[in-house]
Amino acid sequence: MFDCKLICTDIDGTLLDTNHQISAENKRVIAKAYQKGITIALCSGRKASSLEVLQKELGITGPLGCYSGALVVDEGKILASHPIAWEDAQKVLSFLEGKGFESFIYTDRRWYIQKESPWMAFETSVSKTEGRVVPFDELPDHCANNGELPYKLLVMSEDPLAVQKMESQLQQKYSSLFNIYLSGPRYLEISAKDVDKGHALEAICEAYGYETSQAMAIGDYFNDLGMLKIAGYSVAMDNAPDEIKRHAHKVTASNSEDGLAKAIEAIL
Repeated sequence: MFDCKLICTDIDGTLLDTNHQISAENKRVIAKAYQKGITIALCSGRKASSLEVLQKELGITGPLGCYSGALVVDEGKILASHPIAWEDAQKVLSFLEGKGFESFIYTDRRWYIQKESPWMAFETSVSKTEGRVVPFDELPDHCANNGELPYKLLVMSEDPLAVQKMESQLQQKYSSLFNIYLSGPRYLEISAKDVDKGHALEAICEAYGYETSQAMAIGDYFNDLGMLKIAGYSVAMDNAPDEIKRHAHKVTASNSEDGLAKAIEAIL
């Protein structure tokens, strides 16, 4: 029988339904696992304060894998930190300029955009955290003055095909500097080279004294592959692309059908 000590779950497309809400069933089963002493880790491309809002809603505490593993924290303690270099981030932003994409920059404290847009309003509503408008050429000095480090770039377009093409272009130019991956049909994430959610899972296991074979990972997209590959038991959502499903031990129901709850209930 699978000896589960840790559950690492993705957020968007996994824990949250299509309306970006946590269902009552997901809450019930996560509470059941938590009460049994299983550590619940929220692992996402999101920042810590956004994940803490979800922790509070779930009634749990514990580790957070932020920015797809680039920053791992636990009750204010940093378990792992892999920021990106400002000069490298500026290279990507310069390449993107004038190509019709929106970009956010995330630090360990907040997220930034160059000017207000519908993307900003959407991110605020989904993440439940406010962004700040700062010209990107001023951002390194702004963040240095505030003691902030950059951890992620998020590149967006309403056109999924354009996002796929841009991923290919960025891979060709900057794969030696960054991890570049799709986190959704309209979203492209850029973070520290060779760091992913698998590293978050490993950092949490090391901190808690668990083996990776005692960890369960649940996700739905390409930024989840790292943790799905190394977890002792991995589950893909039914709404995941087929390539993601091929890397999982099991496939559960979709995020609109309480797939997360079903997957966790099966191992309790």
